[in-house]
Amino acid sequence: MGVCLFRMLWKTKRIEHGLRRIWGKTATWERTLPHITRDIRELRHLVNIVCAEMQHFISQVQYYINFEVLECSWKELETAVNTAENLDNIIEAHKRFLGIVSERLMLNQEHLQVLTKLYANYQNAISFMDAYDKAHDVLKKTNMIREKRQEDIKIKTKQGGWGVEEKDETRMTQEDTDFKTQLKAISKQLTYTHKTFSDSLGEFLVALTSEADDSMKFLSLRIDFNEHYKQKHGNNFNGPYINRTKSVVA
Repeated sequence: MGVCLFRMLWKTKRIEHGLRRIWGKTATWERTLPHITRDIRELRHLVNIVCAEMQHFISQVQYYINFEVLECSWKELETAVNTAENLDNIIEAHKRFLGIVSERLMLNQEHLQVLTKLYANYQNAISFMDAYDKAHDVLKKTNMIREKRQEDIKIKTKQGGWGVEEKDETRMTQEDTDFKTQLKAISKQLTYTHKTFSDSLGEFLVALTSEADDSMKFLSLRIDFNEHYKQKHGNNFNGPYINRTKSVVA
């Protein structure tokens, strides 16, 4: 059980760190990729949307793991150990602690389907990070090409020649065309990854609402606080989603 718990915590932290890294890189595109800024505005908007959605998901899962499960269970274990009269009491309290954590973190056999859906979302987030890294390499390469292009034009102009000759214009046009093609492919890949993640997350939320544990149901409520996924999978949602948007004001 300890290995499974460590694997879950490590995967969650890895994704959180990766998404923060992506957010940081994208926020500096104006400065680090100045020669292609105008070309990548739509791509940056797409990246920010996907990253924000994934960050919201992973932050809510982390909150659930750390505070709803581990901290509460640890407090109960600590109290049981402090009041234990013998070693058997401590062993029993530890077993009870592991059982509660295993149950609420969906690490036992009864919650295997829900855990599988959770890890599917993790895998989609990792796929997004991999796609982003490949895209970023393309952007850096293109920015360097255009930077060198501008430097060559300045050098030729200072020497009294034409900044752009006919042969250069043909090459530059081809480079720009290739870059536009690459941008379309990158956007298509990221859009597909976003859709896959969104659909997978909707399935995970549906699975959570069918759980008996209220903390799991409220995890789904916090993730889908604006009912975005309920609108996509409305007929499958139940539990705390019922009438949650109705006003409580008399």
